[in-house]
Amino acid sequence: MADIKVNKRVNKGRTFIRVAVTPKSTETRKLLRKFQAGVREFEKDWKATPAYRDAQKAKKKKKRAAK
Repeated sequence: MADIKVNKRVNKGRTFIRVAVTPKSTETRKLLRKFQAGVREFEKDWKATPAYRDAQKAKKKKKRAAK
């Protein structure tokens, strides 16, 4: 079906998960594309939230203050 490798790490209370998949069949490739499309949609929705925008502003402000 597919070779799957999952790396998970926790840093400062945040969980980072990296999934590497090598599809071996056309069926698995279709599932992977569907999953990737879902992830992109989630990122798009997340970046539209006020919390994300506020975090980005704070990050830029902190970066400028460090210079």
